[in-house]
Amino acid sequence: MMDVNKRIEFFRNFLNPAMPMESIERIETGLKDLDFFNKPASISHHGMNTGDLFEHSLDVARNLVDLTKRLELKWDRSSSPYIVGLLHDLCKCDNYIHPPADTDPEHWEYNNATILTGHGEKSVIMALKILPLTDEEIACIRWHMGAFDDKGNWNNYGHAVTVYPNVLFTHTADMIAARIHGI
Repeated sequence: MMDVNKRIEFFRNFLNPAMPMESIERIETGLKDLDFFNKPASISHHGMNTGDLFEHSLDVARNLVDLTKRLELKWDRSSSPYIVGLLHDLCKCDNYIHPPADTDPEHWEYNNATILTGHGEKSVIMALKILPLTDEEIACIRWHMGAFDDKGNWNNYGHAVTVYPNVLFTHTADMIAARIHGI
């Protein structure tokens, strides 16, 4: 497992060909403020260790970039696969905390004292505080859970896929990372 400085360096190098340094620095600052590079991706499923939120998000971004190349996907912004992949699970930045007085850096608990709720919606709100998003990026982040979202939202998810087909590929990239790669 990489330490936080190596994760940040890897993050910069990964984004470097996709966007200008000014944008990379803006995203990096926002992610550091959220402690993104240290958080787990989950506390009961995939990516339960410190730093795994970054590892999972990086894998989703890689999967989206790969799907974009292989399937010749079209995006409103060329850097969207990177942005969507890295920011899709920002909600987890304040969902998991170290219990007070716990000295084990790998012990995480669910934070029941958050202001924002939801998963995709919360991630969109948090991402918009870091940088402006296209409507397509908003839809991809909001609906990245696919049919794992509440059943009452399935019609909205289907409509989002119809309007923005990359919503489906974002969900696919996330499932590849979580279910196949296990991160």
